[in-house]
Amino acid sequence: MDQPPSRDTLEQQLLVAPFDIELRLAYAERLLDEGAHAQALAQAELVDRQQPAGSLRSRLVLARSLHAVGRTPEALTAYERARELEGFEPVEPLESLRSTAQPTRSPPLRLVPAGSTGAEVVSIAQVAEEKVRFSSIVGMEELKKTIRLKIIEPYLNPGLFARFKSNAGGGLLLYGPPGCGKTMMARAVANECNANFVSIGISDILNMWLGESERNLAAVFDKARAQQPCVLFFDELDALAYSRSKAGSSSARTVVNEFLAQLDGVGRENKGVLILAATNMPWDIDPAMRRPGRFSRQIFVPPPDLAARAAMLAIKLTGVPMQGVDLGVIARATEHYSGADMDGLIELAKESALAEALSTGVERAIGAGDFDRALRQTQASTLDWLRTVRNVVKYAGDDASYRDVEVYLKATKLL
Repeated sequence: MDQPPSRDTLEQQLLVAPFDIELRLAYAERLLDEGAHAQALAQAELVDRQQPAGSLRSRLVLARSLHAVGRTPEALTAYERARELEGFEPVEPLESLRSTAQPTRSPPLRLVPAGSTGAEVVSIAQVAEEKVRFSSIVGMEELKKTIRLKIIEPYLNPGLFARFKSNAGGGLLLYGPPGCGKTMMARAVANECNANFVSIGISDILNMWLGESERNLAAVFDKARAQQPCVLFFDELDALAYSRSKAGSSSARTVVNEFLAQLDGVGRENKGVLILAATNMPWDIDPAMRRPGRFSRQIFVPPPDLAARAAMLAIKLTGVPMQGVDLGVIARATEHYSGADMDGLIELAKESALAEALSTGVERAIGAGDFDRALRQTQASTLDWLRTVRNVVKYAGDDASYRDVEVYLKATKLL
C-alpha cells in the first residue's frame, strides 16, 4: 500500500502549484495528523477564502482544524455546513460536540417604528462574527488589556465587580484614524463577553420624517435591553451625536437629546447593555456625550505598530508563493500604515506578479521588487488624521481626552 506523501513533499508540490485546492487540503490534513494545529488552520482558512462555497472535504478539514485549536463554536458552524453536503458521514469528536452546542441565536431583527409614515423599515444586523476574537487581532496588546479590565471582566465576573459596586454596562468610545480596526475590536469585545451584538449604522437611525429618527433610536435601545447581555455598537458616532452647538438644524439637536436620554436610561434599565461607539472625528461629538455614565471611557485605537505590521504580513501572506521577500524590511517601511493600508499594499504586490504572469504566460512567486513597486504607489492614509489631531492636542488645554493620542504623537516624533 502506497504511503501518503510526506509533509516536505507536499510543501515542495505546493510551491509548484500554489492554487491547487486539493493539494493544499492534503497538506492541511498532514499538518493535523502531525499535531501542527495552528498551521493546519491557516491552510484550511486559506482554502475557505479561495473557495467560499466549499466542498465536503474542505469544510471538514476546516471544522477539524478549528476544533483542534479550541475554537469550538466556529468548528460546529463549519461542521454543520459540511452536514448539508451529499456524501457526508459523521466525524468524531465533532459529532459528540453537537449535543452540547449552544442554541443558535435568533434571526436578524426587523423593527418597524411606531406610527411610521412610510419610512424605511429599520434593519438591524445581530450577532458578531464568530471568528473575531482578541486572538484574531494582531497587536494592540495594551488596548486589549484596558478593554478586558474595563469592559469584559465585569461581564464575566459580575460578582467580583458587584462587591466593588461596579456594574457591567455603560459606554465606551473607540476613536482613531480610519482603517485601524475599531469595528473589528467592537465585534471581538462582543464575542469575548459572550454577548449579543447589535451593529447600528447611520441609515438605521436617520430618517427624513419628523420624529422617526428619535423613534428608531429608542427602538434600538429597547431591543438591546430585551437581549441582555448585549453589546450595542454605533459606527460613525459623530454623524448621530454631532455637537449641538455646531448643528445647523433643530432635528439634529433633537436626535442628540434622545440619544442622551437613552444613554441615561431614563425610566429604563441599561444594566447589562454595553454601548460601544467608534468615530474618526471625536472632536465633532457633542461634549455631553462624554459625561460620566455615558461615553465616559474613551480609548485611542492607534495605527498598528512594527510588531503588529510584521504579524499582519505573515498572516495575510500565509500560503502565498513568495521568493526573496523580507517581511521585516516591509514592516519597517510601512510606518503609520493602517490595517487597511497593509491590505492594499499586499494586493498591489500580488497584482504586480499576476499581471506579469498573465502577460508572459509564466507563473512566478511574488518578489521583493513587487513590494517595492507597491510601496512607491502607496502611503499611510493615517497621516492626514494624525496631522489634524496634532492640532487638536496642541490646543486642548486641560482636556485630558486626548492624552493617549499625545503620548502616541510624542513616541512617533509627530508632536
